[in-house]
Amino acid sequence: MGLKTQQQPLHLGKQTYFGEGALRQVTGIIKNYRRILLFNDQAAFKACGAEEFFLPIIEKFPIHILSYSGKALPLEDIQQLYDKNKHIRNIDLIVAVGGGTVIDLSKIYSLAYSNRLIDLDIILGDKIPENKIDLVFIPTTAGTGSEATSFAVVYKDKKKYSILHPTLLPKYTILDPGLLTSLPEEILNATVLDALAQGIESMWAAGGTAESREYAGMAISNILAGLAETERMKKSEAFQLGAHFSGKAINISKTTLPHAISYPLTSHFGIPHGIAVFLTLPKIAELNYHIAATAMQPGLNPEQHRKNFLTLFKLFEVPDIAGLTGKFKNIMEKFNVKTRLRNYGLKKDDLSRIAENSYTKGRSDNNPRKIDRKTILQTLGEIF
Repeated sequence: MGLKTQQQPLHLGKQTYFGEGALRQVTGIIKNYRRILLFNDQAAFKACGAEEFFLPIIEKFPIHILSYSGKALPLEDIQQLYDKNKHIRNIDLIVAVGGGTVIDLSKIYSLAYSNRLIDLDIILGDKIPENKIDLVFIPTTAGTGSEATSFAVVYKDKKKYSILHPTLLPKYTILDPGLLTSLPEEILNATVLDALAQGIESMWAAGGTAESREYAGMAISNILAGLAETERMKKSEAFQLGAHFSGKAINISKTTLPHAISYPLTSHFGIPHGIAVFLTLPKIAELNYHIAATAMQPGLNPEQHRKNFLTLFKLFEVPDIAGLTGKFKNIMEKFNVKTRLRNYGLKKDDLSRIAENSYTKGRSDNNPRKIDRKTILQTLGEIF
């Protein structure tokens, strides 16, 4: 069932189902619930084959379907959708079939329905309410690993917020690589870049632990194996496992500066998230490697930081930082990703605004190297 790795039985857990055909586990799960809300991206739901699978189930069980096709989650859009469907009551199970956006949307809804919220702005405050509804997450991309994280990303006025609560982790996770095989190549590649970046950033994150670094290593290993694989199902298996482990890694460590910079690149200029993250990754890797102890975040161990980079060198089979950043650039070339900001319609005058909007609590201050606006602006200028 899926990749035969030593880590798989140990780290996926009893309520995570992995492998081709794992989607069939849905029937056994939902029969124990009275009223079910199913979130999807309608076009992707049909394209990946999930619609065909769910049609007879929808006829048999009390399932309400809510579709969302946005590429990000403006809180205003969520509020509008919620207001339109507040009449749906007594939900005891939420199922999300889709990418990170659909899964994050279902997390926000679980908070809203559990607490009968009226104004969703309350979730942006310091006291986030508890989710009381069971969740089933079924990812159809290999990117965010959102099915393994206890947070959701939303935007308000193009500013990014991370909604964090331990009850946002699902009761059941279904990882069926068959749902990935119909993904267009450019979408699969962009999402895989996000997962790979999450693994890399988790390896050097100031908030990292031995456990998060272990998950990060598993994420990177599986994704690199997928890059070398030619058979589509095996590639999908490797990418899906890699994305899932990257989610488990950042659920502990959180991400760092490349992710912080990516948010304004995506929200203001529409650059796909995974590509937006990877654009700055080589330069920031160099910044984080060439670092004096005095420039490190407080409490960071210089020896552990050095070991983290040695682990990255080993995973990518390179001797030094130049080899590592070279590998990052090679992967972008393999995916036909343009590497300059100007290729995405940015002007020099835009760089200052991006730098101003790149300070994200829990991301930019989780970077091992202390950063300031000048450093971000210089990094952006070098890849302009």
